[in-house]
Amino acid sequence: MRFRFVDQITEWRSGEFIAGLKKVSFEEYTLREAFGADPCLPETLVLESILQLGNWLIILTSDFQQMGMLARIDRVQFIRPLRPGETLRMRVKVVRFREDGVLFDGSGLVGDKPAVRGTGCLAPLVPLDDYEDPCDLRVLSEEIARPE
Repeated sequence: MRFRFVDQITEWRSGEFIAGLKKVSFEEYTLREAFGADPCLPETLVLESILQLGNWLIILTSDFQQMGMLARIDRVQFIRPLRPGETLRMRVKVVRFREDGVLFDGSGLVGDKPAVRGTGCLAPLVPLDDYEDPCDLRVLSEEIARPE
């Protein structure tokens, strides 16, 4: 079973940037309530959403030939929690795209307020078909790549 944390790709430019949405469902099984606090999406899954979006950029740019394997993240800042019913508007911008790997930064907003920011994400490139079925991902991309 694979977990998908990108609900929609709203825009992308090959090798440069990608934008997308993660919608936090009221039924999200991953919501947590910490010490009686309101439910929210765990920070690790917020970060995973942005990293998956960055990987979609690699996959789309390489025409389903490559994907990235996360090697490092320099800094991540969680600014506010994501609550049920909210939508995280994510954007990943490439700092450097080379044959041996991609360096990118990512961020997410809820409404017009910052929710998360990450810099220095490094992902070496690997053959996509070693880890995923490119045909399945093509079908999935047709479902989620819908410009606003």
